[in-house]
Amino acid sequence: MENDLKIQLEELKKRLEVLEESIDPVDEIMLSIKARLRRKLEGGPLPELDEEKAAKTLKALANPDRIRIMKMLSNGPLGFKEIKEALGVESPTVSHHLKLLTRTGMVRKGNKYEISPNGRLFLRLLEIITALEEVEE
Repeated sequence: MENDLKIQLEELKKRLEVLEESIDPVDEIMLSIKARLRRKLEGGPLPELDEEKAAKTLKALANPDRIRIMKMLSNGPLGFKEIKEALGVESPTVSHHLKLLTRTGMVRKGNKYEISPNGRLFLRLLEIITALEEVEE
């Protein structure tokens, strides 16, 4: 009987490893955020939403080129020149976009630019929002 339990445990470990490998990194972020929210809710209500800050953040991100930059960076880090060439816009424009993206915490700058976990989450949220319904202005 003990051997049966050991065999079952080993099978479960293998299945878990397969499941962990198949989890999309963005979904992993979503699970992490869900766990953090659960912990915060256990401690009481969430902090009140700062409407001004939320609106400024959304306004800063409400630009197709900035979203394109985040999508490019979601495939791996890129240098300034690579981003500029891919977008086909002038250097000052790229600098402005990257400055806003780093200021909002969506992008990090090291040797190259890379998307942050918050940036990945934001892209995932955009996918969900745009999948819901066509937005009319």
